[in-house]
Amino acid sequence: MVRWMADEELTALLQRYYGGEGGLWSMIRERIAAELQRRGIEGARHIRFRRRGDGYEVIIEDASGYEPE
Repeated sequence: MVRWMADEELTALLQRYYGGEGGLWSMIRERIAAELQRRGIEGARHIRFRRRGDGYEVIIEDASGYEPE
């Protein structure tokens, strides 16, 4: 599991996304993918966000054994 606090730009995107604005998931996903690449992390990942005060914690888990129901 990898965790970090979202920067200001990602936080703003997440606030808009959770506020109901559509069409943002691809931009959010691109920002997460760029950060994972920067950290040298590859493979399928499960992405979660947890509200923390005035920002969001990004939580990334390995999804190699995940099977949708």
